[in-house]
This record gives sequence, structure tokens and C-alpha cells, in this order.
Amino acid sequence: MHPDCYKPTVYCPLLFLVYVNDIWRNIDSCIRLFDEDCIIYGTIIRKNDREMLGKDLDSLEGWAVENGMEMNTGKSKAIIFTRAWVKNPLGYCLGDQKLPEASRCKFLGVMLRNDLNWVDQLYINYQLDALTIIYS
Repeated sequence: MHPDCYKPTVYCPLLFLVYVNDIWRNIDSCIRLFDEDCIIYGTIIRKNDREMLGKDLDSLEGWAVENGMEMNTGKSKAIIFTRAWVKNPLGYCLGDQKLPEASRCKFLGVMLRNDLNWVDQLYINYQLDALTIIYS
């Protein structure tokens, strides 16, 4: 394919969302799509809640295979948000790849930490404010 054939436009995110509009069909957990990112989440209270989220990840992988897509496991992470001390690893997989556990992640420009502390986001905001003052 010639490099000039594919020109990204403002329609690309919209067309992608139209293409993946059935991704939610076999998923019981909450799912959110933004641009080309997908987040699956749920409240884990009982053991079967954790298993349901794992089943939903399997369904997501099945959907990707069925639609000729690949999940970017290098960009995927598992994170648990709690103030409680959790010893058990999450152990979620996407296909045959185990998802790495993260202590923080960036979602829609906001830095989220697993201990529900906002210090990272405040530091980022402080740096941005300092740059604004310097370049004003």
C-alpha cells in the first residue's frame, strides 16, 4: 500500500467506534470506549465477581479474534483501586498473555493510583502550572 493512501482524518475515531459498536454484547462488566481505548471495570466484592471480570476479558479476546483484530497486550494493565491491604495477585489474562499489575495508570489525562491517592495528579498539575507561568 502506498504511504499516501492512508490519511488519518477527524472521522477515524468515529469510524473505529462504529466498527466496535458490538464489543459490549457478551460482557457483563462495565465497559467504556474512548477513541481507540477500552476499559473494563467492575466492583469486586465476592470471588465470583473476580471470575466474571476474567470471563469478560476472555469474551473480549474472542470478540477481537472474531473481528480480525488484535489486542495490544503491551498497553494493557490490571489495577485494583482500594485502600485495603490486598495480598492476592489479580492474575488476569488477555488471551494467553498475563496482564501486568500496575500501581498507577493514566486514564483520559488523569493519573490514577491504586491507593486512591491524588499526589501524582497534583504533581503533574503543579508542573503544568509552573510551565504556564514560565512561558506566559
